[in-house]
Amino acid sequence: MNTIIAATNFSEGSNHAVAFATGMARALKAQLVIFNVIGLVPAMSDVQLPLNVCDVTIEETDKLLEDLALRAKTGANNEIEVKTLYKVGSVIKELDALCQREAPFALVIASRFVTAFERLILGTYSVSIAKYSAFPVLVVPPSATMNGFKKVAIAVDLDAENTIQWQFLKHWLAPFDPQVDIVYISAQTEGTGKEPPAAIDFGEQLGNDNLEYYFLKNNNVAEGIKDYIVEKKPELLVMSVQKHGLFHKSITKPFIERPPVPVLFLSSKLKEDGRPLAAGRSATPPSVLTGYPGY
Repeated sequence: MNTIIAATNFSEGSNHAVAFATGMARALKAQLVIFNVIGLVPAMSDVQLPLNVCDVTIEETDKLLEDLALRAKTGANNEIEVKTLYKVGSVIKELDALCQREAPFALVIASRFVTAFERLILGTYSVSIAKYSAFPVLVVPPSATMNGFKKVAIAVDLDAENTIQWQFLKHWLAPFDPQVDIVYISAQTEGTGKEPPAAIDFGEQLGNDNLEYYFLKNNNVAEGIKDYIVEKKPELLVMSVQKHGLFHKSITKPFIERPPVPVLFLSSKLKEDGRPLAAGRSATPPSVLTGYPGY
């Protein structure tokens, strides 16, 4: 059985992401795990907490998770298994450990995913989670609804090799059987490609003949993708996060923090055959495991 992990900090946005994940789990007949991390204030912080704050937070967390689980079961008409789990510690480290154990179909988070204390101290974790996770990360905007991903856009970089884990993506998209748009933004290329050499390869890689190709001209890649989304209205955007090349942090970060539609991020940590990193190996570098965003 597939597992979908929905991370929440009980904010309105992250609880909406849980509802979105519930719709996914129902569509896939998957197990839903609703997960919360009770974040610890870093040792360098001057913030002093009462001795009983952890107990109070745990009691509140139990109740809030129970309420979310009830809403998820009701929303899914009791058709899915829903589990809840919380940990005390670093948000990214605990998410990483849970994903290593569960090997989820997707980790679903809200844009600007951050706890109350961390908002003041660290900023948002969503960028680091999407960039370094060895599992697919789905970032959900506040207005998104789960309608089955009937139309999916895949942003590609024709100037770089292996920017999309095609074998993994083929199996990930298969349950939805979507119409797929291949989107390439360049300062030199414009118009819709009818028979580009890459088109044949994309179709073979995905095992999908229901593809459209949009090779568009724009000096700003991020703005070009956003313009395409406004016009064509896909229900899901797929982006590959690379350390270098077209989809580096300056391109992907706006889509993580302010996604116009749900965005599926596949990091370079995800292996081409769809298998995650081996158990026991961290999917995130030491600097991220401490709880600090990479940038």
